[in-house]
Amino acid sequence: MSPKYASRMLAAMVCALALSACSDEAKKPEAPKVSASQAEIMKYNEYVNAANRAGDTYERALEKWENDLAPKFAGTKPLKDMYVNDGSPHATPQIKESLDKALAMKPAMDDLDPLARAYSEALGKFLPVSTDMNNYISAKTYVSDKGAHGKEIQAAYGDNLKAVVTTQAAFFGGIEVKDRARTKAEFENAKKDTTEYFRAGLIYHSKESINMADGLFEGTGLGDQLDPFSKSLDEVNKMAVAYEGKLREGNQKGCPSLMSNVNSYLSAGRTAIEHTTGGRYDEEAKRTGIHARVITRSIETDANNLRRTYNSLVGALNRNSC
Repeated sequence: MSPKYASRMLAAMVCALALSACSDEAKKPEAPKVSASQAEIMKYNEYVNAANRAGDTYERALEKWENDLAPKFAGTKPLKDMYVNDGSPHATPQIKESLDKALAMKPAMDDLDPLARAYSEALGKFLPVSTDMNNYISAKTYVSDKGAHGKEIQAAYGDNLKAVVTTQAAFFGGIEVKDRARTKAEFENAKKDTTEYFRAGLIYHSKESINMADGLFEGTGLGDQLDPFSKSLDEVNKMAVAYEGKLREGNQKGCPSLMSNVNSYLSAGRTAIEHTTGGRYDEEAKRTGIHARVITRSIETDANNLRRTYNSLVGALNRNSC
């Protein structure tokens, strides 16, 4: 997961049906010893939890800082209409706690542990100055002291926020590589025509399809990924229908909540395909003047919808309520 993937959720790995290692019971002294493979899954899932908690919070905060808050502090006009949303005081401690929890777990993960440790350390340094800035701006103390304290701490705030974004990007990059590999392996190793196989296939093809939509998120369009993206969505649909079919064998209710999320994601993806083949993106890209500035382009709306529905789908899979 690179910076541009920061707002995409990751799916947690699922423990085998016969295992109790993923339940709270596994943490009690009387529980059976956790195997190495189970321990690895539990640690990986804690890293996934940290990544999903963070999302693009810090990237957006840095963009807000560089484009709005920092220029205001550097200017000469009276300060007004300031706000900050950088993960403090609530999300940042929780993310750091998840990272530290995973770091303390066995086995060692040489591909993720150093990246997670650097990310956690950056969060630890950012939290005090972030809390200070949040309290300062939330209380509008910048009005009474005319921005004096904000100007004193702005350099430390900006530098530490940049360090968080940099270390987060490295951590996301490492976990993205691991996520791709384990998602593929989980699907390929599952026994075919089983509930586990179709669930793993749903996760794999959902991940595959969202990765094919990079051009959409970058504002350039689907390009040569149009046909592969369309076929990948078809596989998502195929796996989801088969998965629910297996669930209905044991419970006629199936899993309508999950299917609702699947259908929303497929609809968002196919809307993007319609707008691509119909030429809407190209037409809107040619706009000039005020229309180009004030009207949100369809490609931006479609990208946001695809990201939102994908995250909802992964969230539903992670809850594993079916």
